[in-house]
Amino acid sequence: MRNCIRVSVVCFTCLLLVAATKSERYVKDNVFYSSSPKLEVKFDPKFSYLGKLDYTMEKQSPDSVQLVTYETKSYVFVHAIDNKLKRAVYVQLRREQTKYVGNLLGDARANLSSGICSLGEKEYNCFTRVIFLSADEPIAKFISEQGYGLPTCILSRTYARADSGENIYLVVITYFENFSDSGLSCESWQREEQLAEEHRQYLEEFDRNCTASFTIIKKGSERPGIRRLLGR
Repeated sequence: MRNCIRVSVVCFTCLLLVAATKSERYVKDNVFYSSSPKLEVKFDPKFSYLGKLDYTMEKQSPDSVQLVTYETKSYVFVHAIDNKLKRAVYVQLRREQTKYVGNLLGDARANLSSGICSLGEKEYNCFTRVIFLSADEPIAKFISEQGYGLPTCILSRTYARADSGENIYLVVITYFENFSDSGLSCESWQREEQLAEEHRQYLEEFDRNCTASFTIIKKGSERPGIRRLLGR
């Protein structure tokens, strides 16, 4: 009888450990919650939750020895008018297969600005760039398939950091907006040193829009702030 009780206690303890380590992620009242990695993001009421996108991607490992397959989960929020996309934000979580994540700033030549940004008391690598949308790009395809019209290119700000909890996760938050109504062409953004005053004025508006789009919730409500941003 005592052996049966011991076995039951051990089994119950194992179940509790499994439940405790299982990641819980969901969206409620325009707030994204994640238990692992721990993250809460509150979105401006103008944004609607479009859904979760799961997909796999292959990338070179940080040591450049092999191709690594990553399971990626993205939670997408959009602000649209008459089914025309104005702005979007997505939270992307990717469990890393190796100890080292590698470069989080992407191709520096494509960045209009880059540096270290502070979100919810944590430091993120951040960069701003213009992206030409492709039909093969998973996020763009996901948004388009929901019936939203997309522009040829977008202006984006990406925040990325490695979360080293029980597992190493890459946490990415990307904000982007459609600037087609600004009169500025996609090609005119190609070189940061050649940007005109109109571009710099638009970047100031872009910064305000990005800041207003979401808040990282940690020990109270906090706005995303740029701590150090280079290249501007």
